[in-house]
Amino acid sequence: MDFTRISAPLPEELIPELTAFWEETFETSYEDFRPIFAGDETEDNEDILYLMRQGEDLAGTSHLTVGKATPRLGGLGEVATPPAFRRQGIAAQLCEAALDDFRGQGGEAFFLGTGNPSAARIYYRLGWRKLAGANVMALIVSGKSPEAFLVDYFREAEGQITIVPGTSAQRIPMIPLIVCPHDWQVLDANAGIFSTRHALQLSCMGLYPKYDALIQGQTGTWFGAGADSGHLIGLATAHLDELGVCHVDGFTHQDWLDVWTDLIRAAMDWAADRGATAWCGKLSAEDEDKRLMFESLGFEVVGTGEAFTLGERQVPSVLLKRSV
Repeated sequence: MDFTRISAPLPEELIPELTAFWEETFETSYEDFRPIFAGDETEDNEDILYLMRQGEDLAGTSHLTVGKATPRLGGLGEVATPPAFRRQGIAAQLCEAALDDFRGQGGEAFFLGTGNPSAARIYYRLGWRKLAGANVMALIVSGKSPEAFLVDYFREAEGQITIVPGTSAQRIPMIPLIVCPHDWQVLDANAGIFSTRHALQLSCMGLYPKYDALIQGQTGTWFGAGADSGHLIGLATAHLDELGVCHVDGFTHQDWLDVWTDLIRAAMDWAADRGATAWCGKLSAEDEDKRLMFESLGFEVVGTGEAFTLGERQVPSVLLKRSV
């Protein structure tokens, strides 16, 4: 069997073959991945594909993504083998190839997502461990537990905080921020992000597309709060509806709550520049601290909205509004 390691941008003829293969395997569209593999994110991320072939037949794939500004973090995706090539150890070989490269360049925490118990057993044997409250697994090169790594990782965040428009540079750094347990139940209603303390987080490499969809839909945007140390410690979103009302939301790591106001103001300013007539927020009725923070920015409770589904619970929502 032939093994190939190739970095984006990929040869033009390879992209449709791979996207068709993954769409059939995972039963979801991979249209949004075409620009990535064509090289659109090479300034922000290194994307490496690992392929196994038997003759002309594709026998398996895996995909490593490492942020160029945050090489200590990596994400693994597109681990797939067609039925005819399963139970031959191909997936394990392709994961090990990605892991070897990640370790070799000084990587520390390697994340992936899976809801497949059979796949999870393979990852476990290779060193990945499941995070509580998520279908996310992490391999910590030092041997620490994922939870211990996250505590230490965010403890190291320091320096001046800068609010920047969201880009693909946050594709990987947002994973540890989101899977880290948070007190608030609803972290971002616009992006559908909930705390792993209160609901199972199903996505890993699928987190970034939730934010990017706001920009691709041309109705919104998002912002990241980054520390001088390279840590992403907060995210906020803005979405303009057809009435000109901007829906804003966001969250930060628990140790950086004082940054939340700056993030929300950045989202509000973006909307004001585009003629927003009002701002609104939708929160869990049980996130009282978050409600008070919105009220400190001039928002007022105006009613209730559709309930949030957190696991098996239906949690009432509160709607807040601030006029221009």
